[in-house]
Amino acid sequence: MASLIPKFVKKEIIDVWVAESWKVMLLNNTYAPSVTHQFISDVSNKEMGATGGYALGGVALAGKASVADGNNYYLDATDLPIGPAATLNFKFAVLYETGTSKIRAIIEFAGDQVVTNGTSTITWNALGIIYLT
Repeated sequence: MASLIPKFVKKEIIDVWVAESWKVMLLNNTYAPSVTHQFISDVSNKEMGATGGYALGGVALAGKASVADGNNYYLDATDLPIGPAATLNFKFAVLYETGTSKIRAIIEFAGDQVVTNGTSTITWNALGIIYLT
């Protein structure tokens, strides 16, 4: 069975991406992703503690941009440095809309991301954070 997302729906997603204000909340390695997690309150008990450059509730996602390539859309943002003087141990990033606290995406990193008294930079994929094809 084939599936597809119509181009106008992709455009609506792009419009929301650009208009909304998002944050990135870091979660520890005991978090278990679930498709039922809809709001930040569903995951906040697994959030990292506040540390150099990271406050409870997460860090604002800056430089959001969208690129259309034919029928494909890339949702991207500026790479995210957290620090200096941060002590972190996280495995997941939850992207959420700040006005409604609705989760928009859950990112799992390849293993624990550990920083001791330094800076961690989340470098988004070259195809963007979210890729709609």
